[in-house]
Amino acid sequence: MNKKSLKITTGAMVTAIFGVMLLLNRQTGSLFQGVFLFIYPIPMVAYAALYGWKSGIPALLAMTLLSFLLGDFTTIFYAVTQAFVGLVFGGCLYHKIDMTKILFAVMILSALISVLNIIMMEFLSGIDLNQEVEEMQKMMNFAFSQADVDVPEIMLTAAYLKQILVVSIILLGIVQGFVVYEISLLILRRLRFPVQKPKSLFLYVPPKWTGYGALLAFILYSIRMVQPLENDMMQNIVLTVGIFGYLYLICFGFIGILLVLKVRFPRIGAWGFVICLLGLFMFPTMELVAGFIYIVSRYHSDLLEQYMALK
Repeated sequence: MNKKSLKITTGAMVTAIFGVMLLLNRQTGSLFQGVFLFIYPIPMVAYAALYGWKSGIPALLAMTLLSFLLGDFTTIFYAVTQAFVGLVFGGCLYHKIDMTKILFAVMILSALISVLNIIMMEFLSGIDLNQEVEEMQKMMNFAFSQADVDVPEIMLTAAYLKQILVVSIILLGIVQGFVVYEISLLILRRLRFPVQKPKSLFLYVPPKWTGYGALLAFILYSIRMVQPLENDMMQNIVLTVGIFGYLYLICFGFIGILLVLKVRFPRIGAWGFVICLLGLFMFPTMELVAGFIYIVSRYHSDLLEQYMALK
């Protein structure tokens, strides 16, 4: 079989696999829709990893057509957007882009799609996000009043709760992107696809300016929680950017502390991850400071040299 025929046959096969998933989702009444979100991209990842973005576009169009034939509106939107993630992911693998950059690209793209999903559902399905936030506000007010707990007034405003909701959606999208990345690579290796070996996150060196920017955003967030700005739009921007700055530092604090544990205690294994996870909930400020030091100082380079020596 020549290359062109093989490409067409492979495209038909991955499209058929995608159609089977859509059919299973339909027959189960979308009961496992949340599970399928993690595996919809995989057929397209495999195809685009073999033949690239341009060859993957016709397959994506065929998958879109199948989505219209076999799914309801929600399924169509989820399936097509996840197939698009697979196209980008597989195309990056085909062009042998650095694996760490691919991971971040998939996570960011998944986060953007998660936000887009909410916007589309609100626009076309009649879901009123403001009404959902108001209900959440009432429940939290009732819960805190019953528990006799004092919280800053701004934390119970509808605007702040809406920000938290949007940030939560973005974080869920990031986690979803990470899971899709790991599952896709696992399956591709099992099928003996030519996939690069992923780099350790410890090898990624974030720009120092991002550490200073994230810390500044978090400081402004802390100040404006106590002294809100008169301009509501500016207040919302400062709080939203501050939340992301906090999460950015926490993330690298988690990685930094995990690297320290692996260097100091080489046999710690999975317990290092457990300790960092507990620290995330019990001592978040410590992990925030650790993240800032990890990004802006040479401590990361020194730890990395020791870690590589242990390898």
